Amino acid sequence: MSYYIDTNVFIYSALAHPTYGEACRKIIDDIQNLKIKAYCGFLVPIELLVALARIDPEKVAVALEAFFSLPINMIPIDERTLQNAAKLTIESGVSYDCVHAACMQSKGLETIITEDTTDWKKIKKFKIIRPLEYKKTVKP
Repeated sequence: MSYYIDTNVFIYSALAHPTYGEACRKIIDDIQNLKIKAYCGFLVPIELLVALARIDPEKVAVALEAFFSLPINMIPIDERTLQNAAKLTIESGVSYDCVHAACMQSKGLETIITEDTTDWKKIKKFKIIRPLEYKKTVKP
C-alpha cells in the first residue's frame, strides 16, 4: 500500500516527542525496511527544515540527512501541482496542506499519515491515519 507521509511524522521522530515519537519512529522504520511505499512532496523537507530550525536548530542537518536517506518517492511541485493546490484551497479554506494534497492527487494517493487532522478534515478528499493508529490500521 502507498501512503503520503506528512512532515509532522518526521518532526515527532526527530524530536523523540513524548506522545508521538515512538509511533512515528515505527512508521519511518517501516519506510526504511520497505514495508510501506512512502511518498512526500518536496514541501516536506522544507517544512522539516523550517520547523526544526525554530525548535532545535542543531537537529536540522541530521534530520534532513536521515530524511533523504529513506526510500521515499519524492513528488515534484510544479505549476500544475500549484494550480491544483489553489483549487483545493478555494474548496477547503486550507493553504499549506493543499500543496501536499495536490501532490497526493498527482500520484493518485488516497491516504495520508499525519497527526495534523484539523486541516486534513477540511480538505475531505483523503483517508487520514494518525501515527498512534498506524500499528492497528496498517498491515505492512
